Amino acid sequence: MKTAASRLFWIVVLGLAVSGCVAVSPEVKLKEAPPTETGSGTAESYYHYIDGYLKELSGKLDKAGKIYSRAVEKNPKSPHLLTRYASILIRQGKLNRAEKLVRRAVILDPVNTHAYFLLGGINTARGNLPGAVTAYERLLKINPDEREARLLLGTAYIELKRYKESVLTFDYLINSSPGDILSRLYRAQANFQLKKYDPAERDLKFLLKRRPRNTQALLFLARIHERRENFGEAEKAYKKILVLEPKHRFARSRLGQVYIRKDNLKEALKEYESLIKDEPDNLEVHRTLGFLHYDRRNFQRALREFQFVLGRRPKDAVVRRYVAAVYEELNQLTRAEEELKKILEQDSKALEAFIQLARLYGKKKDWKSVYSVLDRATKKNAKSDRLAFIRGVFLARQKRYKEAIPHYKSAIRLNPKQMNYRFNLAVAFYETHQWKDVEAAIRAVLKVQPKHANALNLLGFMFSELDRDIDEAEQLLSRALAIDPNNGAFLDSMGWVYYRQGRYALALKKIHHAINQIPDDAVILDHLADVYKAMNNIPKALFYWKKSYKIDPKNKKVIEKIIKNGGSIEAPPKNL
Repeated sequence: MKTAASRLFWIVVLGLAVSGCVAVSPEVKLKEAPPTETGSGTAESYYHYIDGYLKELSGKLDKAGKIYSRAVEKNPKSPHLLTRYASILIRQGKLNRAEKLVRRAVILDPVNTHAYFLLGGINTARGNLPGAVTAYERLLKINPDEREARLLLGTAYIELKRYKESVLTFDYLINSSPGDILSRLYRAQANFQLKKYDPAERDLKFLLKRRPRNTQALLFLARIHERRENFGEAEKAYKKILVLEPKHRFARSRLGQVYIRKDNLKEALKEYESLIKDEPDNLEVHRTLGFLHYDRRNFQRALREFQFVLGRRPKDAVVRRYVAAVYEELNQLTRAEEELKKILEQDSKALEAFIQLARLYGKKKDWKSVYSVLDRATKKNAKSDRLAFIRGVFLARQKRYKEAIPHYKSAIRLNPKQMNYRFNLAVAFYETHQWKDVEAAIRAVLKVQPKHANALNLLGFMFSELDRDIDEAEQLLSRALAIDPNNGAFLDSMGWVYYRQGRYALALKKIHHAINQIPDDAVILDHLADVYKAMNNIPKALFYWKKSYKIDPKNKKVIEKIIKNGGSIEAPPKNL
């Protein structure tokens, strides 16, 4: 629950207390009138007290305050009069004057629980929660059974993120009164923050059996379902809230997020479009709508939403990066570049903008600009593992694998837990024929991520290419295909293992399946031709070698196979 909500609750309780509803009843209050003292002041102060009290009951706070003030003047040593007058001042928002009176009351009567209660309320209203906690704790030492003070103490603990102490506080209240719904709600909140979802859920379900329309309980229950990734139940809970309160902004926003997590962008859009009707100037809603439309490739609408946000919040770097991404999707690369440069003008260390700008230049194959941007970014972010990795990726894209290797290694040194870095290093080792290093890098990946399908495939395919450890290669590729059974690359690798084992019929079946997934892959077509050659079906072999050649006419090995097996080579297209 938000701080504002908790403070509102405290103010309500405080208001009840000072009006006599939570504190001592009016009848008891009269019995607590100032004791008779020597001198004429006592009788006059008592008269003013009664007069002020009657004015207070009739809602005439200004008059009551003035009369209580006169009573205090006549009897300045009465803790009861001081706290009574202070309670009026609190309700009038005159906290400084009220605090002075309450502290005088505490000095005169160190065990005056009502004074500590008011002091806790004053500190809460000022946002001084540690001061409020001190006041409530002192009160409870004097009277442990003061429920209102204990309730407020528990909520103060929540605001201060002292969740364990909060749970113990509400335990005390619930043990003495199991039907205390408010204490159960707050205990559920504290347990939610402690990630103790089972006890939190029990309290909320107890509460909802008695108060099925309690939206706060439904809200916390929905959040628990979200944390558990039980999005179906979260959706039901948020929908119940919206039936009770159709304009409940937070519930509708969270329901939209649940739909996003369920990859139901259509329904998510509906919720956020509904929100924007009620809150047309809400930038966060416009922001989310932009993200949703971008994900659905509604680029023009996404652009309108993002531009609305930037018109009011021009330094929102995330939104501006999305604007650049929209322009990139629309092939307006110059405008995309301009947006990213605006971010860097505002923040010269903006790592994401640097990376996006480098990728933009990479798309244009402007390699000089790519490395210039990465150099600038590295000067500003010298310890960024991502920059080292991305430099390696760009070098690999240019087939400069040997140069990429030290950058991948640098990225790993900076972030050894990122397995993707190790996998890319393994690919670079593979492309430079450093077989032992490939195996070492892949095994390091599989030790941490045994279901890394691409790593399983790379090691299995390498073994099949080298015609070694073929049985292990089959095991590795079986694991990869169990994860992604229709992956063309994995199917081809397994087909090549079968080829090495001399199981040509199985090899043929797997590689044909691979071609169905990736029809224009020169390597897979070459493998299929090799299998037909092994089965003495030369016409079929030549057919698939020629198809491979048309896709990659620079492959000298395929050209040699065609000529060696009686085929002829057509001249490649001039543009190749």
